[in-house]
Amino acid sequence: LLLLSCINTAVYYRFQHLYIIFLATFAGLTVMLMCLHVQIAWRLYHENRDEKRKKNSNNTIALRFYVGHYIVYLLVAIPVWILDQFHCVHLLPLYNNLPFPLKGMTLHVFWHICAGIATHFFVQFLCACRASALGMVCDTRCVLGVLPVVVIKPKASGGVKQA
Repeated sequence: LLLLSCINTAVYYRFQHLYIIFLATFAGLTVMLMCLHVQIAWRLYHENRDEKRKKNSNNTIALRFYVGHYIVYLLVAIPVWILDQFHCVHLLPLYNNLPFPLKGMTLHVFWHICAGIATHFFVQFLCACRASALGMVCDTRCVLGVLPVVVIKPKASGGVKQA
């Protein structure tokens, strides 16, 4: 995936005067990644569904982050990006009339913020999946009271002290 990202960046710099090339490579990479991680989430969903009495808490945590990723990216970020792409000329006077800290902040900037949040949720999804694969139990905590992260629960020592 890192190699594909590097190739995508090289293609963008080589053809940056052709915006459609950037859009095509970005969309292609995004669709490919979605196909890969949908398979992981589908497997986790079926594991949880098959274990009727006791749900795997790691899988439940992972799937919550996965759903959060999709809500932020597909339902917020992409519509905002499309709105900005097709109505930027009409929205530009509004952007320039915003108060000081936000002056000039376009919806494209907001898209980057949402994409960053969605990426954070996706990375947390992968952390919970990895913890599950390694047989570790995870939980969630909030950093600064707002940013949920996956943490590994410490193993119970069973009363045995180590020197």
